[in-house]
Amino acid sequence: MNDFIKFTGPADILAFIPHTLCEAPKESFVAVTMQGNKLGATLRMDAPFGLEPVAYAQTIVSYLTADEAATGSLLVIYTDEDTAENPRPYSEHVEALRTELETAGMPLKDAWLVTSELWRNYLCTDTSCCPAQSLDAITTSNGNAALIYRGSAVTGFTAPAPFSGDEGAREAIAAHKPDGWPEDLEASRATWAKVLENPKSLTTQTAHELAGALQHPTIRDYMMGDIITHAPDQFTSVMLGVFVSRPDWARVDTAQEVAFELMKATPEGQRAPMLCLIGWLEWLKGKSSFAARYFKLALEDVAGYRLAELLAELVNRGLLADCSRDPKKAYDRRLSR
Repeated sequence: MNDFIKFTGPADILAFIPHTLCEAPKESFVAVTMQGNKLGATLRMDAPFGLEPVAYAQTIVSYLTADEAATGSLLVIYTDEDTAENPRPYSEHVEALRTELETAGMPLKDAWLVTSELWRNYLCTDTSCCPAQSLDAITTSNGNAALIYRGSAVTGFTAPAPFSGDEGAREAIAAHKPDGWPEDLEASRATWAKVLENPKSLTTQTAHELAGALQHPTIRDYMMGDIITHAPDQFTSVMLGVFVSRPDWARVDTAQEVAFELMKATPEGQRAPMLCLIGWLEWLKGKSSFAARYFKLALEDVAGYRLAELLAELVNRGLLADCSRDPKKAYDRRLSR
């Protein structure tokens, strides 16, 4: 089976973006690199409300240069800014971005404007050759149909469920925080492995044990590394997504689901490790926008939580997980189940 989908027009590309971001962008600039005639990396940034054009453009390009194979780029401006009087909103920012992309060796090939009601070409405002079109043209495109057929869905960001445990949960979790002895480490890893193999075995007591184990930085790091099979021993390599072979992405999905379940039994102030775990796995999958949100939530849960700060820095610098840049190892929702 051919893993590549052939896009024949703008509507196909505009359909692809929400699938790769797992959400429909709003008030955003989305840049997509091109590797010859193939689509490469996708980057979403908030629209530049009041931001200086050149600095904004340089920030976007600094992220896109992580795709070393890029030979060109595409741009989509998602906005509901008034386009009646100004058919090219953010024109100064787009021109600055166009210049920076040219300098970086990935010239802008085309750009489109998408509002909540229509889409059209951004670079050409002549309605006789580039008329505005309904959003239905995107949802009914062959590209969108092919993506859905292959199992893709625009699922959106999953917010953690609120704490639903009892009053004694905080003390129970604190009591299960290990002292860090080797036997504590092995016991926690064994419990974690058992739950990853059979998520239905997760009980309230087991949830408290795992949530407690995740409060210990060293044991937390080992538990995160244990999610990935065939990973190197060096924790730094694992965190950067450097793996010997393709990860067991079904196991990764399971680990995320378990982490969400753990948070239902974990009160505020003890959730940061789970939020970091979920965000890190999103980053490994190539979903940096989602990862950043989870790291932000972790820092809101525990101010100054060091792991969240370090992982957020990876996203802020535009770094991509090594595995997400290798088609043979990258996450594919179709193959994760």
